[in-house]
Formats: sequence, C-alpha cells, structure tokens
Amino acid sequence: MSISPNGINIDEALEELAACTIWYPAYQEAMRLITKSIDSTRDRKDPSSAMLIGPTGVGKTRLCLKLEKQLGPFQTVLRADCEKTIRPCVYVELPESATIKSLSMVMAQILGGNVSDYQSITALETLIIERLITMEVKLVILDDFHHVAQKGLSKTKSSLCNWIIILLNKSGIPFLISGSPTAEATINTVQELSDRFPYRARLQSMPMAEEADTPALLGVLAALQKETIRLGKLKNYIHLTDPTPYKAIYLATQGNFRRLSNLLHDSFRIALLRGDYSLTINDFAEAADDLAFCCSPNHFRMTPNQLNSTLKGQTKRI
Repeated sequence: MSISPNGINIDEALEELAACTIWYPAYQEAMRLITKSIDSTRDRKDPSSAMLIGPTGVGKTRLCLKLEKQLGPFQTVLRADCEKTIRPCVYVELPESATIKSLSMVMAQILGGNVSDYQSITALETLIIERLITMEVKLVILDDFHHVAQKGLSKTKSSLCNWIIILLNKSGIPFLISGSPTAEATINTVQELSDRFPYRARLQSMPMAEEADTPALLGVLAALQKETIRLGKLKNYIHLTDPTPYKAIYLATQGNFRRLSNLLHDSFRIALLRGDYSLTINDFAEAADDLAFCCSPNHFRMTPNQLNSTLKGQTKRI
C-alpha cells in the first residue's frame, strides 16, 4: 500500500479514479439504444439485438462491463418447485485467437456447462441455447468481436454469421456485438443477421469543443477534475478546461478515452506522490514524457502560441 506524504492512500485514490465513468452524451445514447434492444426483445418476443461500434480506446469495453454490472449478478433463487440459477448477462471478451469452436466452448463454460474438446459445435450450440433460456439471460455481450470477424475467408465469416443466427433464433435472446467497423461489416454480409441488429450505437474519439455542437471533451475533463480534487484533497491545481491545458490534453490524446485515462492516471500519481495537495501542468508534462502516444512532441511543454500553431496545422491536414 502506498501512502502519500499527506496521508492519502495512493492506490485507493488511483483505483477509484480509474473506475470513474463519465456519462457524456455519446455514452448515454449508446446505453439508451442497448437498453432499448433488451426492452424491445422482451415486448416483441423476438430478439432485437444491438451493436456498439468504434475504434480502439473509445470506451466500448468499459461500457460493456458497466452494462453487465447494471443487469445484475449471477444468483441462485428458490422457486416454488426448484432451486434455479439466474444469469442476467453473459459477457465474453473474444481473444485474437478465437474460433467458432473456442467461442462456443467459452460460452458454454460461462453458462455452467461441462465442456470437452470432443464435443461438436452443434452439441455446444444445443447446450448454449438451453442454458440461455433456463438461466433467463437478458443479454449476451460479445466484446472485441472484430477479432473473429476479421479472420479467415468469406466462408469462415459466413459460418460465424450462421452460428449467431442459430443462437438468436432458437434462444430468443438479444446479443450486443462490440467491436471495430470490421465487426459491423461482417454482420452486414448476411441480410437475415443484419436485420437482427436494428440498434447500432457508435462511439468515436471526443473532438475539440470547436469541432462539435456538444463539447464532450470539456464536460469529461470537468467531471474528472472534480474527482481528482476530491480524491487528492487538492487545494492548488490547474483547471483542465482552461485553454492551454485543454489544448495540450486534446493534442496529446486526440480525444481518445483510453489515452486520456492513462495520462490522467500518471499525472495524478505524480501529484499524489509529491503530497502537497497540488496538481500542476508539470505533472502532466512529466507523465507525458513516459507515454509513447504523447511524448514526442510533449505538448505540455509548449507555449500557448505553439499549441495554437500545432492545432492550426492539424486542422489543415484534416
């Protein structure tokens, strides 16, 4: 356990900051559409699935995990005639080496099935469908779906699509597929499957305020700053939404949430270790020196004129 000179538990503070999720408009809209897919499935008795599409680092996995938590934990309940296991959500993160067979085995294991390498995909499908229904699953999340979608030839992708169609049609339970645009392109190759995914949420890196009707990045930075002030009991600090630090943060992260999270974590850690209740621009500069995505050039060591010139040059390139 690391304790700062002023008595703050550094590990706990950083962990709490990392767990903080800011529900900016695009996040709220994504959650609304995914929730609507669950409600529509329940009301229509027909699976109306959702997709969460966007590049790496924009918060797709974070949203999937929040959704899994929101739907509720695995539990055992006593019914009038039996003891029943309920699993509201099945979350599967697909590795790069995933195949239809390995994916089927992982899902079956999550659902409590006894699985062996000798079982056929058809046998695993039957087991999965049975468990999805009996365990009253509300949503199946396949995260990083592009790891499977971008592999192999069109025949492999067709088999993957058919596998999902079978699970949807026979279980009646909606899926959430999360991944890059490759995932959406794969789903769209089969019209029957594409029609099963009417709700599609898209996440992108947060733009500069000047580039958007809604200044999402400003709102996120303001909310995160409140957390750092609370957790670090800060008395002196730079305002992250002021023009100079705001521009430096945008240029360093390009509005990518994962990069922003790494940068803020390292900067805040430096400040906590110093233990003087402050957070400075130098903390960000020192953190950026060690982060490959923003160390060259280090925008936190630039003057306001240099930042403006860099932004102007970037706008011209776009």
